[in-house]
Amino acid sequence: MSENNSELTFENIQLDVREKIVKNQVFITHYSDNNINALRIANKKINFYLSQELYTLIQKLIRFGFIDKLQSQPKIIPIQYSQKIGDLKVTAYRNDDSLFGSLSLSIKSISGSIFYCHSFTTKGAHNKRINKWKKIIRQEQPSIFYLDQKMHAVNSGSIISETGIQKQFGKFLSRMSSDIPAKVVLSPLNPERLAKYNETAREHDTEIIWHEKYVKLLKFFFPDEEFSSSLPKNEQVENFVHQIEPDSELISSSNYYIDPMLRSTISEKESTTFESLITPLDDNEILQLKSDLKIDQIIFW
Repeated sequence: MSENNSELTFENIQLDVREKIVKNQVFITHYSDNNINALRIANKKINFYLSQELYTLIQKLIRFGFIDKLQSQPKIIPIQYSQKIGDLKVTAYRNDDSLFGSLSLSIKSISGSIFYCHSFTTKGAHNKRINKWKKIIRQEQPSIFYLDQKMHAVNSGSIISETGIQKQFGKFLSRMSSDIPAKVVLSPLNPERLAKYNETAREHDTEIIWHEKYVKLLKFFFPDEEFSSSLPKNEQVENFVHQIEPDSELISSSNYYIDPMLRSTISEKESTTFESLITPLDDNEILQLKSDLKIDQIIFW
């Protein structure tokens, strides 16, 4: 393992982009601003690798107007099938960090082996994915398990679960005022959660009026589901909320709901930024994880 400023590299590959590209083989394991900006670089010498799910999400975000077109043509790394990258053998596994299409990686070379997972959540909708790569670590016993430094916390606070998010949204729907138009600000980076919001709203006899491009995104991933972009003309809908874009100006009011993935000062002319809902580990939890995985070294990069 070598150090190039803030970048994590292993022999001839780079694991995500924190500030800049320092290798010609770059593995993008999750959606982040820095990773997306790296994909905007048109350099035929640089090979990017990412999951089919993340690639599809990025393509649809471009197609429906969420993000600008990228210049690079990334390669798809298959799930659970080892790939030869130079002298390295890289195997990708699905991960859950509250974002869509995230990966963890097992990397082996003649000199040794490592396992890399940028970050993860223990309160997501896909715990089986976490259990899968933990099992791989126990079996392969890599010399080092790398996590992003954001996964290390002095004290691990209370992190809301995916189930908790829907309960929180349900409470908002139950107490929203009928005098002031209700608004919801949601992130497009997790289509599964968006569909769940739609389901929760209907369980509370409420219709979400989606922005048109969100409807297109949702219909791609969930073609059999119905998502409304306007109030139904032939039906009486008493309760509804308008979904607005994350960069919209918000009027200070109690009648809005913001996805926990988004961070905002909730004031006029302040736009939101996204942040994955990971579950950082305190020192005791790190010791427990080492014991669980039967490894000696976890490094937070």
